[in-house]
Amino acid sequence: MRSFLLPGLVCCGVLTACTTRQADEWVIRHEFGIPATAKALVYEATPAEPGWFGREGLRITMVFGLSEGDSDALTRKVAASGQWQPLPIPETTMEHLAGIRSARAARIRLAQESGETLQPEGSVYNPTDGQRMTQFRQSMQAHPPTGWYQIRTAGTDIMHAPKTVRTTLNKDVNDFMLALLDPKQHTVMVRVSTNY
Repeated sequence: MRSFLLPGLVCCGVLTACTTRQADEWVIRHEFGIPATAKALVYEATPAEPGWFGREGLRITMVFGLSEGDSDALTRKVAASGQWQPLPIPETTMEHLAGIRSARAARIRLAQESGETLQPEGSVYNPTDGQRMTQFRQSMQAHPPTGWYQIRTAGTDIMHAPKTVRTTLNKDVNDFMLALLDPKQHTVMVRVSTNY
């Protein structure tokens, strides 16, 4: 009986992973108008599957390859929309995406509430703003030097809740979808990130 159930369980696990990837890809394509003909070149997701409380601390990176015609059409559409910004992304915007100020405030608050001494700045438990920014940049695909970007936020449940296009950020965000269109390489890179 055991040997009969094992292949079924393995198959269900594989099918579930496929379903999650397809759902992620569908949401991302839909949000940013990525053509159905674009090939998914990269898909990385952590956690790969929902747990008891959903997919806490979600990180998704997808890169789509466009044909030259699709890339040109999407670039024209993006440029005319007024909802995409030209690259590079301002440093302050990157800091808000990385949650630099929120992380610093949380560390200070935790030390005050617990009565423990705040670890020295630059240590593992109290990284500097620069260290956090470096970690954030290293967790993403390299940004193209030219092209367009768009940020969308939801506040909760980034994959399913309605999203708002953010042309500017004046504070740290709880979640985001960041799309980068590279017209020269004919690619769209999308990063999804949550802090819940």
